[in-house]
Amino acid sequence: MTDEKNIVKVEENNIWDESFTNETWVAPKTSIFETEDNYFLTADMPGVSRENIKVELEKGSLIIMGRINYKDVSTRKYILQENEFGNFYRKFNLSDSIDSNKIDAKFENGQLVVNLPKHERVKPKNIVIN
Repeated sequence: MTDEKNIVKVEENNIWDESFTNETWVAPKTSIFETEDNYFLTADMPGVSRENIKVELEKGSLIIMGRINYKDVSTRKYILQENEFGNFYRKFNLSDSIDSNKIDAKFENGQLVVNLPKHERVKPKNIVIN
């Protein structure tokens, strides 16, 4: 008996691997900011749908990828083209001050937002004076 979940995962990875070797990849415009409890990474990925976003943790690195519909974009006859053209890819080394088990992400209006919670051990603590 064949496990359908594994087939889908292999096919999905093949699509990403194929596009990674055969298509253009550019770095998305990215910002990182900090609050008391979290770091936030925002990456602009215009033209990417939620289904074509991939966020991975691998060996202490955060990898973000976004695939455009490459065939549609590459056949356009541009009159003006100021945006870089390609899929989006960035890799960030993570500090050990980030609680990697609590990382989450959302994608809205062409922007990926990754929440990188700080470990409790690095958050400021108030000490009560007796």
